[in-house]
Amino acid sequence: MGKPIDSRALAILKKLKLDQKDDQGQYKALWDCHGTWVMYHRYIEQAGAENGIEYFYKEIETNSADGIVVIRCTASMKKDNFKHEVTSYGESSPKNTKNSYPYAMAEKRAYDRCFLKLLGLHGFVYSEHEMPEEKLQKGRASAKKEGSNLKAPVKSGDNSRR
Repeated sequence: MGKPIDSRALAILKKLKLDQKDDQGQYKALWDCHGTWVMYHRYIEQAGAENGIEYFYKEIETNSADGIVVIRCTASMKKDNFKHEVTSYGESSPKNTKNSYPYAMAEKRAYDRCFLKLLGLHGFVYSEHEMPEEKLQKGRASAKKEGSNLKAPVKSGDNSRR
């Protein structure tokens, strides 16, 4: 059994309806990876869409031959009659991913960082794309031993924008 989710984060997850559990009592949207709560990208997308988050990307650095990509995401949402805006970067290189799709990975990392910040979860919950591959593999192995329903994240090349 991992550490409990911080009560402040749990309140936000409840508000976003991301605190749902399966028949085995495991969260559907996130999992504990050795004390770090990790959320699946698709649930971050869902929460962003339901909260009207708008965003755009800008390529900062690209080197396809070497698999190096840096993408800036700027995202905003209206909350309490104010427009809140954040900017973050997603990086992908052979040093931080074994993924064959560096543009998609950099985009997901930038997107997830911005959205978690706007939703108030940054620092409490991390995106699956933020986790080092070795830690993800160990987390999957531990979850299997504990009987979790954890599945390997789907790696897609979906670069669609809203």
